[in-house]
Amino acid sequence: MSINFMGSYSGIDQTMIDQLMAIEKRPLVQMSERKTTMESQKNAWNDVRTRLNNLFEKIKVLQNSDTFSSMKATGGESATITTSKNSPEGVYEISVQQLATKTSVIGGKIVEASGDSTKALGLTGKFSVNGTTEKPNEIEITEADTVRTVADKINSISKESGVRASIIDNRLVLNNVDTGNKAITLKNEVGTVLDNLGLGTDAGLSNKAEVILGQNAKFKVNGVEVERQSNTVKDVVEFTTINLNKAHAAGGFDTITISKDTSKVEEAVKGFVDQYNSTMTFISDQLKAGSPDDGGEKRGTLASDGSLMRLQSSLRTMVTSSLSNENTAIKDLSQLGVSTVDRFGQLTFDASKLKEKLEENPVEVQNFFLSKNSEGKDIGFVPKINSYIDTFSSSTGIIKGKTDSFERSIKEVNKQVDAFTLRMERKEQYYISMFSKLDTAMMEAESQMGWLTSQISALSASSGSKK
Repeated sequence: MSINFMGSYSGIDQTMIDQLMAIEKRPLVQMSERKTTMESQKNAWNDVRTRLNNLFEKIKVLQNSDTFSSMKATGGESATITTSKNSPEGVYEISVQQLATKTSVIGGKIVEASGDSTKALGLTGKFSVNGTTEKPNEIEITEADTVRTVADKINSISKESGVRASIIDNRLVLNNVDTGNKAITLKNEVGTVLDNLGLGTDAGLSNKAEVILGQNAKFKVNGVEVERQSNTVKDVVEFTTINLNKAHAAGGFDTITISKDTSKVEEAVKGFVDQYNSTMTFISDQLKAGSPDDGGEKRGTLASDGSLMRLQSSLRTMVTSSLSNENTAIKDLSQLGVSTVDRFGQLTFDASKLKEKLEENPVEVQNFFLSKNSEGKDIGFVPKINSYIDTFSSSTGIIKGKTDSFERSIKEVNKQVDAFTLRMERKEQYYISMFSKLDTAMMEAESQMGWLTSQISALSASSGSKK
């Protein structure tokens, strides 16, 4: 085991070497700062791309014809209306006399169950539920079956029979899946097991089932009497669904108005304006020149970047400039309530102006955002914005080129850092070796000096004694 006495003679110890290496490593600090700066710039450009993509996601809703053809229904409580884009405008008075209900078979007491739905009944037989030649819908009962397993067997074929079973007070209760005046047909196929299960309907049975026949819905639409099996009616007003919720009192009715729904267009335009303002604010922050004074505004990560400055200027111009479109008289967004609010290009939105234009001519508004020219090419505000955003955010766009360049530079700096770090490690070992040797040499010199001094002293003593 060697003991390092470095610095014992020369005075140059590890602390001094560390200080020396700190000076040697200054280029490494500069390289790390360069790498950090490039990573920040790459991330900033990725953020710009995300915001541009979000901007287009907001506005692309306006290239969907369904956004402009939406209809809405207002009013109604006992009856309501669900519209589609083809629902006809109009006012509808709907009076509900009765709702559609389901046919029910309420089973009688099951003696063999003794009040326990999980007890084996000891019954055998077979019966059908709404059976036909094509679909017999037969259920076989064995001695091990309980009230619970019988209900499960009925429910296992409910898709075919249209009947669901439940257990209430240890009795079987059957209901049609659908509403309307439709019977539930139960028939013993083998034995009289239905009678034992409380589902028989013969007059002489002590546990005879009670049958409650379902009824059809009855209502009036603008005075026209209608009867249907369901409370959801899709074939009375074309392309429109009438929902019956409860019966009116005698003489009562709901007034429901179907009209154009402009809210989707308004929401889409507002969403675009909000995202545009957010994007432009972010870009402005990245381009801030900063202030040399302490406490001044912070310099932006992409300050003086020509590509970002061009993007900012072009977006501002595209949003506020006139648009040449042969299919509409609307030439710019200001006619739809969107205008600049300050010199930084922030937008404001007056929804009342858009609503007014939609009421005047919704087709012209739609064509402003997207339509085709005489050559069949997509034109309008949305393709214009998308085309420009694409030059930046696509897989071959400007931002991809920027980020790829940053990544290459970062990789190169990493290589330089690794190589420089290796050189510094070798240099530190060189200093340690050199100064350790210096200490050894000084120690040896001191030892030799001591020996020489002792020899001289010995010679002097010897000469003195001879006199």
